[in-house]
Amino acid sequence: MRVIYVDDESTLLENFRLTVEGLSLIDELNLFRKSEDALKWAEKNPVDVAFLDIEMPMINGIELAKRLKETDQNIRIVFVTAFEQYALQAFGVEAIGYLLKPYSRKDVEKELEKASYVRPRPRKKVEIHTMPDLMIMVDDSPLQLGHTKQEELLALLIDRGETGITGRDAIACIWPDKLANDSIYWVTMSRLKNRLKDAGIEHIIGSEGQKKFIRTDSVECDLYQMLSGDTRVIAKYSGVYLRRYSWAEERNAQLNEIKEKIYGLPPLRNVGLDRKRKK
Repeated sequence: MRVIYVDDESTLLENFRLTVEGLSLIDELNLFRKSEDALKWAEKNPVDVAFLDIEMPMINGIELAKRLKETDQNIRIVFVTAFEQYALQAFGVEAIGYLLKPYSRKDVEKELEKASYVRPRPRKKVEIHTMPDLMIMVDDSPLQLGHTKQEELLALLIDRGETGITGRDAIACIWPDKLANDSIYWVTMSRLKNRLKDAGIEHIIGSEGQKKFIRTDSVECDLYQMLSGDTRVIAKYSGVYLRRYSWAEERNAQLNEIKEKIYGLPPLRNVGLDRKRKK
């Protein structure tokens, strides 16, 4: 199993490393003094079990557990603490157990064995269609977001893919008349993430500092397929991409060029946007 241990005291990190050295259940161990570093690691690397100290500055262990679960609901959490009263809080964030300091090698092995018996929850299948309009399918059922700013923000995230967006980027595209007010972005992002959480697919949005991005490997999306050269998707493309959003014109032009290059067809136009201009 791939294990991380997070504690703000270097001596305790080293103690854990020495305690578990040679345990057959651990395939990879990474130690972190800062919760922020652990989160960044988990964003890019798979984690099976996270041992977390509770008393840490900035982001304590319980808050870190919540954020790790947002990254991957299948990460198994074990709290490491000197205070038994934290046990109930631990189970409040779906921890599988806790280690009471000072712990032994046998105590750690027991928690690892427990973790090995926990079956991962199957992730829901997420299909994203952007041509001609945005449609999200979760396990073959449509996700209803309505023609809202939440939907447009998700569309923008999908368009940017792993490149991601900052609040400034989103405001410039979606609320160009409100450049001085970033609170509207954070409120909309929070509501969007809550809606995705309700649908069980909050993992598709990743974070890196102030930047949000789509985890492209966790979804099936016609845009990403076309950009990677999928001829089946390219052949179906009719020149209409996210037609309700003016900021999508640049991407639509790129997709037209891809189709023209392969099939030798003249550039197509985003019909939806053309109609808007005539009104």
